[in-house]
Amino acid sequence: MSTLEANGPSPMSNDATASDPTNVQRPETGPSNIPIPPVAPNYVNITDVFAKEAQKIRPGELAMLETFELVNAINALEIMDLKMDTGLLDMLSRDKEFDTKANRAARQVLWVMDELFAMEMSWHTGGALSQTVFTCLYIEQALKNFNGCVSSAHFGDESNEVPISSDEDLESVFVHVVLREFVLGIIKTCDLSRRRLQCNEIMEDEDIVTQTYSLDLMQFVPVSKICSGLTDAINKMKRLKIESERQHVHDQETADLLSCIDGFIVRLELRILAIKALDSADDAPEKQTELLAGTGDLIRTVVSTNSLAEPLPVAFSIAIQGRLECGMPPRPKVEMSFGDAIVTLERLINGTRDVLRIHDYGSLGDITTFFEEFAMRRPTELPYVRCQLFKRFFVHRKIFGKFPMRDAVIADITDLCCPSPALFAIDESHPCRQALDLFLTRAEVCFENLFSIMCHNRARLRQRLCGAILDWDSLQVDSEHLESSVEMLEFSPLLPTVQKSSEEGIRALPLSSWVYFRKLQIMIWIVFIGFELDIYRLEEWPLMLWYGDYILGVTDSHVARIETILEITSVMQQDSTTHSTKSRKSKKNKGAKSISVTPTSGALPPSEESIMRTRMWLAGLRSQIGVYKELCHGYMCFMAALVLAGCVRSFTASPVDPSKKDYTTPELLYKLRLKPFSTLGVPEIPSFETYQRLSDLRDWQIDSLLDNAQITVNSARNMANVWSKLKPEQQINAKLVQESSAKIRRSLTRSCVGTNVAISVLRQMKLQPRSFSEENKLKVTVLHDNFHPFFPVLSVSTK
Repeated sequence: MSTLEANGPSPMSNDATASDPTNVQRPETGPSNIPIPPVAPNYVNITDVFAKEAQKIRPGELAMLETFELVNAINALEIMDLKMDTGLLDMLSRDKEFDTKANRAARQVLWVMDELFAMEMSWHTGGALSQTVFTCLYIEQALKNFNGCVSSAHFGDESNEVPISSDEDLESVFVHVVLREFVLGIIKTCDLSRRRLQCNEIMEDEDIVTQTYSLDLMQFVPVSKICSGLTDAINKMKRLKIESERQHVHDQETADLLSCIDGFIVRLELRILAIKALDSADDAPEKQTELLAGTGDLIRTVVSTNSLAEPLPVAFSIAIQGRLECGMPPRPKVEMSFGDAIVTLERLINGTRDVLRIHDYGSLGDITTFFEEFAMRRPTELPYVRCQLFKRFFVHRKIFGKFPMRDAVIADITDLCCPSPALFAIDESHPCRQALDLFLTRAEVCFENLFSIMCHNRARLRQRLCGAILDWDSLQVDSEHLESSVEMLEFSPLLPTVQKSSEEGIRALPLSSWVYFRKLQIMIWIVFIGFELDIYRLEEWPLMLWYGDYILGVTDSHVARIETILEITSVMQQDSTTHSTKSRKSKKNKGAKSISVTPTSGALPPSEESIMRTRMWLAGLRSQIGVYKELCHGYMCFMAALVLAGCVRSFTASPVDPSKKDYTTPELLYKLRLKPFSTLGVPEIPSFETYQRLSDLRDWQIDSLLDNAQITVNSARNMANVWSKLKPEQQINAKLVQESSAKIRRSLTRSCVGTNVAISVLRQMKLQPRSFSEENKLKVTVLHDNFHPFFPVLSVSTK
């Protein structure tokens, strides 16, 4: 091929055809079909030449072509840099000297199996396959030889020579039978997990990396074939163990060999269980629970035999990344210790067991409580578990694959507000039927989206909640407009207040009450997840605690209103059952003025069972909100003491640097921090002047603030104890939700105890009011471990 064809027109050519590539005259003959041989690596030391030329460049000057643009620097490679040039990394590596066909000792094979298992767990915690599982040379060779048939996935070389294992050659059996089947099992579990993880609730490259770099992970190989191979390997190991025991050789070497064989057997059995559990992820929960129940003993045996492993680090290499279809520079191997891998596996199993128990629920409110506790677990549940939760809960756009989302919305409204059963049973001819259907359709989307968001990682969860709250605010406007129509008022009749002689009354408005409660609940999560994620600076804590207390107060008032309506409805239901009997027995008050308790034709009272279920739920909500509110008061007083003592900068103080006054004033920061709620109709954000007035500390003393903090924190702890001692008829029946609520209460109690300790420590320091200074000798640390995520504990110590 001519130079002109291969490289394009030369910039030094004056020929007209050279300036226009479309006019290039191609030769009629030429060796155009002769392949260009690969250039052999021939390195020349140019250090001296490069250093001499570099001295001619002035500081700050860049040597580049005239066509070089800034955007080219993004994709530029540093030549000879191992971190950038994957091809060079492959050429300089010596992993090709490692023979995957070679026999290995039992101890070495055991180590490779455990290291592969650790790599798999590293992948589940966020590492890419190229940095974990694909760094194993045995994995690479098996996938390289795989052509769609399981038998082709062997450790042979490029000539496809199939290594034949002899029963007499134990080391050959360990590599080409035990390790090979284990490697195929690892590949299949990665494939099953990866397909399960491809859902909207898991963020690619944020939670886990599912890219396979164009490698076939045996997706179309039946699970039965992989399990059959693993079973054959187990049977061969069992026969080998029996033959070894019959020889009656009792030296240390034989004992270690038998222990290694036991280790091989349990690892292969555990791999079979993992494959079956992943393959049956959508089956009945009883089957999944049965499979996971047998993992405990196997894991303990795996741990006990890990000490026999002999390291074989040359079986792993990051140079494999240079041979993958990957445009990224090579990255270091993501390593995890064997102990941490076992802990990760146990987290995976225990989280999956909890997800399977979600089928034991009482109502949608119960499930919401479980989702809330599930989302705030520390450490955060693994991506597979979170994905499994949503796919178990929402199957084919139905709850558990059985109940349409509309039924779930209606059930949730009924559980919270206990409306008239006639509300959702109106016929097609009713004037509001079409508007009600439209509202329920929009509510389905918002409700489904809420559960989907709860399965995200914590940072992404808060971000998506900030967007979802706008949808709920719009839905609230629709619900208020719907319930304000004259035709809908028959389903929210004017209920009598406590004073029956009064002409005033109260309307239930179940639709807007339900939407408003869910919106307030989302607002609470947004505010307090900020403390969990350390989004707020310490000087912003008093502001967000104050706003959180404000939202909790609005929520408590709203729940109290629903509770009041429920009690009135309960009394009306009891009166309606005895009304006809009383009217027959006595007519003494025939002419007396009274409010009729007989329900209208469209407002049939709810059943006693529905009222009891709503009463139980509201009792738990009032208790939880009360504990949150008291803790907020305690934290606010404690933070005020720190501000007064000069340990934390006051949020309302002017910026230190006068030049930043135009864009860092306290009012601008106030609006910026509360921006997620600025577009909401209700509740309105209090003005900055209101916050400034309520946060004025000039009339307070540090000791009085600490006293108030201790009183309110102790009150929160007592309320948590009362919450845990509700009578059986006041608690939700579902055992799963009782356990979730118990976990929340225990973490709240620990936050109360930790804050009390911090208050006592600060009191002993006998601090005096002073202005904030960067040179303050006191250090304030935020502690998250073992405390409620919404209420981390502040620790004060000397620097």
